[in-house]
Amino acid sequence: MPVELDVSDPRAELVPGTFCEIDWPIRRTYPTLFIPNSAVTSDLQRTFVIRVRQNLTEWVDLTTGARSGNLIEVFGDLHEGDEVAVRGTDQLGAGVEVSSRLITSN
Repeated sequence: MPVELDVSDPRAELVPGTFCEIDWPIRRTYPTLFIPNSAVTSDLQRTFVIRVRQNLTEWVDLTTGARSGNLIEVFGDLHEGDEVAVRGTDQLGAGVEVSSRLITSN
């Protein structure tokens, strides 16, 4: 996110107009959920993930937050333990029967 900061530079070490990247840790007072970036998809009207329940797909609307590596923070009707399609696409409609498999990271 673009941010403008006023910085004290008493030794005049910074050059005007210089751009930089800053890691700005975000701390929440409540736990949040992170899922793979690739699971989040959108169409012209909404941003969503595809949740799998009883081998049927359903679209779950959400908003996104912070990113951490290949993970993204999500807010919506998604909960820890929900199964989601790792590669979300609007071509996989709601109500489609699928089989799922667990993907683990080493």
